[in-house]
Amino acid sequence: MWLVQPFDSTIDKKLKKFKSNLPLTKNFINFIQELKITDDPAILGELKHGLYKNCIRKHLTKSHTLIYYVDYPTNTVWLIDLDDHKNLYGRDNR
Repeated sequence: MWLVQPFDSTIDKKLKKFKSNLPLTKNFINFIQELKITDDPAILGELKHGLYKNCIRKHLTKSHTLIYYVDYPTNTVWLIDLDDHKNLYGRDNR
């Protein structure tokens, strides 16, 4: 069983921002439940490089992605960021 928690207040702020996006909210909740019970949370997404090196991404909708980090020694999944592609990987973030 994995402990899933936000790295900072970013995720909470983003969830409030996207609260009217019901598919995103539903997919987020379902994915968090899946992260908690999987044997290895890393296999549920794709490994990132660059700005989010060593993190994993999971598309929750066509345009929204969750970035998370798996801390194996503590059995913790840290939720790093949640946003649309343009905001996560746009020119300002490089």
